[in-house]
Amino acid sequence: MPSHSLLRWQTDRVPRLSALDAQVASGPPSLLTDENLRAFVAMLCAHFQGFCRDLYSESVESIVRTFPPGMGLVVRTQFMAQIGLGTGNPTLQTLVRDFDRFGVGVRAALDADPANAVRLNHLALLNQWRNFVVHHGVTAPPGPALTPALPQVWQVSCDGLAAELDRIMYDYLQALFGTPPW
Repeated sequence: MPSHSLLRWQTDRVPRLSALDAQVASGPPSLLTDENLRAFVAMLCAHFQGFCRDLYSESVESIVRTFPPGMGLVVRTQFMAQIGLGTGNPTLQTLVRDFDRFGVGVRAALDADPANAVRLNHLALLNQWRNFVVHHGVTAPPGPALTPALPQVWQVSCDGLAAELDRIMYDYLQALFGTPPW
């Protein structure tokens, strides 16, 4: 069963990204074509970060429900303190650092599916381009030039990573508590 975070990714975030992608692809090149493409990169990264943060919070709440109210507040406070996804890019390092607070071993879980190697490479490229775009970098990241096709590929990888992270946390929390977390 998918989390509310994954459902929101699929039914709210992805359609908005698709609308922005359609805007990037529509019409002849103009002065705004490059700006819209850069906006798409920034928004894709932001929406994926939002999904990851939502999944993290939803996972925390599934744990908090297992404690008495007073203790649950303490547990929630500790889990939510200084999460990297609150302010940092959704890099592999940030995902590992945050989700491993649950004890899940997210890197090993991601490495178990060979398809995630490509997805994680795409996520790294997305984050590099995101930083270039939002900080108005002078030198583009190494690799291919930014074209409308590149963020589309990255979005497919983010879709795959979202489903994988959702499955990993579901399986881990269900095994930990013996009941479905959501």
